[in-house]
Amino acid sequence: MKTIVLLLTLALAQPVLAQPASSKEPRQHPALAEFDTKGLDDMRARVQAVIDRPADLSPDKVAAFDKARRAAEGGDTAVQLELAQMLHEGEGTPRDVDAGLAWMRKSAEGGYGPAQAFLGVAYTLGQGMAIDRKLGEYWSRKGAAQGVELANFMLAQHFENIHSSPEEQAHALHWLKFHAENGFIPAYNEIGYRLMMTANDDAQRKEAFGWYMRAAKALDPPGLNNVAYSYEVGQGVPQSDEAALGWYEMAAIAKSPPGQTGFARLLEQGRGGPTRQGPAPQPFELYLLAAKQGDAEAIERLVKVYDKGELGQAADPAKAALWREKRKAATPP
Repeated sequence: MKTIVLLLTLALAQPVLAQPASSKEPRQHPALAEFDTKGLDDMRARVQAVIDRPADLSPDKVAAFDKARRAAEGGDTAVQLELAQMLHEGEGTPRDVDAGLAWMRKSAEGGYGPAQAFLGVAYTLGQGMAIDRKLGEYWSRKGAAQGVELANFMLAQHFENIHSSPEEQAHALHWLKFHAENGFIPAYNEIGYRLMMTANDDAQRKEAFGWYMRAAKALDPPGLNNVAYSYEVGQGVPQSDEAALGWYEMAAIAKSPPGQTGFARLLEQGRGGPTRQGPAPQPFELYLLAAKQGDAEAIERLVKVYDKGELGQAADPAKAALWREKRKAATPP
């Protein structure tokens, strides 16, 4: 559905960093700069305007809708999906998302692969309905069995390494690589992660690191963080504190919470040498940024900071208790 594509595009959009108001202001490390979301907010508004535009009830559209409705009622599964699109977009009829989903489901139940794929997306992402990953996987499997590309890609998202069979892992990698080769940047890091988690030797870890690096060079925040971590622990690449610090610094600038925490950890431990992109920020400031975004390691560090009075902060039992509560809320049951 067009709306799904638009929402996915929005989800991948990266806000830009605010620029200093004056060159006379004290220089701040860019990892501490706030987001300037004006451009992103404007784009969201334009997308929402398209989603909320009035229904097109021109004579031609109304006639096309009536023709499609008759064919759909006659059992044409391909046209049933077209009718669902018309109802969703308000083409020739008042917009009715619930009715559109009902026709999509009817088309999927009738065996039409593209409708099964779209229904898998709808359940997986919660488009017009509550998220239900089991039903999302069920309908994605149905569409994938008919060779629908979208269904195969969504199915790959359901196959987690530690829970999936080798056959399912191979299926996921095949489709992730297909999309990566067609320029879908988030697939780069996902491929690297899956390969790293299942690697049995240095050659396989090196291959996984190569995918991390492709993501990092595209400034993908998870990719930047994973390249940094790989250098920190020597996984798929020779260990290097200097390289780890540099890549964590870039990940922190890209607002990756694990990157902010990794950058803070190496600065606190005095590892990696000087920073590259600006004066070294205080580790506490970075931990605080990451913790506010739910990073578990950063939250744990703040608990200890306020318990013991570290990183330039006074011991504060109330703040320590507050971060313990946040740690509890962030920990899966």
